[in-house]
Amino acid sequence: MAETKQSDDAAEGIVLDEDGQKVTTAEEQELENIRNDHSFLGYPKGIAPLTASNFFNSICWASYNAVLLFYLYKPWTEGLGFTQGEAAQLIASVAAINSVFSIVGSWLGDRVFGARKAIVIGNIMKGISCGLLALPAFSLSQGRVFAIVGMVLMNLPIMGASSAALTGLLFHRKDSRRDGAFSMFTIANNIAGFITPVIAAQLGLINYHWGFLIGSIAAFIIAACIGLPGKRVFGSIGSKPSRPLSEAEKKKYGFGALIVVAVIAAAIAIAVGAGKASIGTLATTISSFTFVIAIVFFAVIWRSKRIKGVERRRLGALSPIIIMQIVIGVDYQLQGTTLLMFLDQRINRNFFGIEIAPGSFNTIVSIFALLAGIFYTWLMATKFGSGWKSVDRMCFGFGFSGVANLLLIVPTVVLFPQTAKYSVIWLLIYYVVGNFGGFPYWVAATSLVAAGAPKSYEAQLQTDFTLSAAIGTAISLIIFGQLKTLDAQLPLFWIIAIFELVVTAGVFLFRNKIQDAIMGD
Repeated sequence: MAETKQSDDAAEGIVLDEDGQKVTTAEEQELENIRNDHSFLGYPKGIAPLTASNFFNSICWASYNAVLLFYLYKPWTEGLGFTQGEAAQLIASVAAINSVFSIVGSWLGDRVFGARKAIVIGNIMKGISCGLLALPAFSLSQGRVFAIVGMVLMNLPIMGASSAALTGLLFHRKDSRRDGAFSMFTIANNIAGFITPVIAAQLGLINYHWGFLIGSIAAFIIAACIGLPGKRVFGSIGSKPSRPLSEAEKKKYGFGALIVVAVIAAAIAIAVGAGKASIGTLATTISSFTFVIAIVFFAVIWRSKRIKGVERRRLGALSPIIIMQIVIGVDYQLQGTTLLMFLDQRINRNFFGIEIAPGSFNTIVSIFALLAGIFYTWLMATKFGSGWKSVDRMCFGFGFSGVANLLLIVPTVVLFPQTAKYSVIWLLIYYVVGNFGGFPYWVAATSLVAAGAPKSYEAQLQTDFTLSAAIGTAISLIIFGQLKTLDAQLPLFWIIAIFELVVTAGVFLFRNKIQDAIMGD
């Protein structure tokens, strides 16, 4: 009977929402028509530009990351002549900025710009950022200023999670096609991730500015993909903030933003005037700020009087996971800086007389990550995988991250410290063990945080979980400030490996209590 009634309504031109209620306003009818659209491979046509934007976003970041570190520490005029420690500190600093302020970007999309405008503005900013790095450096000071400004602007999360939010708005809450859309994005990201690092990195052997130019063009294409189709594809979806600021809120937050900008500008001016402006000062300031923000954020949740009884026990059981995430945050920074320098300087990258750029190896990482995802997706669907407890999966992945670090550093630097160039085989072993063995950690940890989060704190606790890695980044900033060369940083691999194995053993001993506390009623 219900289906017959819906068919009759459709014949009369009446539009119903997902709950079968009659849609009355023009805006609601437009929204229903867009969500019921199947014109792009069975999906709403807005998924086409969003898929393209994910493809070019992966190109942008892959090309940027393929050349950035090497451009920073290569000698002038090939690069900018920073020390290896300063280059590592700069990259860790902007990563911390991105982590800490990611929630601000999502807030701007929800309350100020609207998802579509946030994506457009954010990617125009990214295009300008990469463009600054793509410009030839006419002097060392000019090149360094452009690089630092470009890196900071590149990592300002103006759009936050607006792309995911816009995608979600294109579907009814119960529409199973939403998962397929995100899978399509993953495929687009992986395709770009395979291709881009090789192209950008190999061009970087000629001139690093080519890699940044590719990133700049890709970012502007993203803005065009979302901005040009506009109302024709998305209708009014994402064109306005979901909960716009009131006039009072505009004054309040606008005044607060001006104060923050003024304080930052004054601090920079004082530092420059006193001759204290340096990479080390920047790193110290950002690391201190990151520590405070992350700890305060968690303390606010922990002290909430709304969290009682079983929810508080679950929250307490998540503490070891927060510790693991801090440790893994340090590991991630080593992968993004010290490992790349090791690859550049200490790994034999010549194959049949052809030099393979260090950034090209990011393609191998993407392939291993994709294969690991396919394998574990299959495994979790088997009888064995479905019975594998989340805490056990997390310990397995975290422990193998430590094993991967040992398998890289012990057979090379520890046993044969005087070797000029090591075989690439050791690096490939690291990638295989780190990606295949370490893959379950992130999935299981994120799932456990979601399962143990108190009601009304789900998104906030996931944010704090992410900020825990930022604490690891802040620790890395301090370390890189003291260890300024590759040789000084290499022992960090076996130190962090021991930390990971010790923490794994500790969590494993109490795994059943943690599992029961989080999953129990």
